Amino acid sequence: MSMREIGRERGRAAAKQVRDTIDELMKRDMRMNAELFPTLGPGHSMAAAVLAYDRERLDCTPDYTKFPEMRGLADRNIGEREGFLDGSGLSPVHAAYHFSFGHYIWKRVNSKHVARYDLATPHTQCTNVFFPQGKDGVVASDNRDDVPRPWYTHLKDYKIGKIPADHKVGWRQGGVSSATLLDDEPACIFPYDPYEFISEDCLGDIREIVKFMSDRRDFFGPGNQIWVDKNLNAVAVEKANVRIAFHWPKVNGAVCITACSYLDPELGAFKKACTRKAAALKGLKAEEDIDWMFFEGCDARHRRLWALTEAEAGRPGGATLWGAFNVVADTEVPFPDRICLAGEKTDPLREPNTNWTLTQQAHVMTGPKRRALYRSIPDADNPKPITTYKPKFTLGEGVKMEPEWQADVDAGRCVLVE
Repeated sequence: MSMREIGRERGRAAAKQVRDTIDELMKRDMRMNAELFPTLGPGHSMAAAVLAYDRERLDCTPDYTKFPEMRGLADRNIGEREGFLDGSGLSPVHAAYHFSFGHYIWKRVNSKHVARYDLATPHTQCTNVFFPQGKDGVVASDNRDDVPRPWYTHLKDYKIGKIPADHKVGWRQGGVSSATLLDDEPACIFPYDPYEFISEDCLGDIREIVKFMSDRRDFFGPGNQIWVDKNLNAVAVEKANVRIAFHWPKVNGAVCITACSYLDPELGAFKKACTRKAAALKGLKAEEDIDWMFFEGCDARHRRLWALTEAEAGRPGGATLWGAFNVVADTEVPFPDRICLAGEKTDPLREPNTNWTLTQQAHVMTGPKRRALYRSIPDADNPKPITTYKPKFTLGEGVKMEPEWQADVDAGRCVLVE
């Protein structure tokens, strides 16, 4: 089968997944980003711009000597658009939105226009933590934060699946948002996803993962991530549009990430310089700017997250399920340092927008003691701090209850979910 036809099949499959919802999402995203970037101007056509940008991406020629795996992708990329149109019955603008809208906003618009987060909804502050040397196996935890909205109806019945006996630890163990105002624009915008082409040999060595992805840094991000090789060696990744930095573990291989923060000195200094420039364009001193205050708070939270993660990783015997859960449920210090959000005004000058931790979970992912703790805010219309709700406890597939865990259930620390 030719690459063009492979692309058409991929496009048809993509269309099947989104054709019933894409029109509403596209209109919402275009409206929101027109508000977020007001200097685009009242005459700016987001639809025409993203269509032109998608065509520009298709016309871009990558360096095939440096990236040989990209050979043939130009035909596949064209085929994907053809298959998407065939499978959806929608317009070329819908296809361009599906394949390139996020890339257009972050890689092109955000590099040239000041994002006015003071005019839009607040940032979120999600978190991931990874302990490869836990007491009972690999342990991971996370929270997901946002402004509660009526359409988060799934929170009422929020439930996680049982961890199977053959569960594999994937090489990407978490990802959160993180972006820089007025960021760099990549030299090449060719449609290419390095996650698809990383080899199994590469995944066996964290240093090879870092090299492969660093060489292709133009083609992914922004966003902070955790990468893990097959030997459970992990690294925390801080990623802007083009620039990238790594935090290597110091205590028993444990790493963590949180949103909207770069603690790497060079990358952090770059972000601060960009934030100062954006504030000046808004006629403000940096210290008076909402974005500056928010990012400073994110950095404070990030530093505390590392301290809590390393303390739990250093626990005698290794990180525990409850310990990992408590890292992401931290409320021991005032906002913005605290990890768990409980209606905080991440933007102190704006009402009534407040951020809440909507979900929390922790897992023992491997071994014979696989199990999980989780909880969520069940009512997005009338949110209360997530720590108000008792965690739920579930056993992995085929795992038998142990007396220590039953004692937690009997004591009311958690609720068993079959």
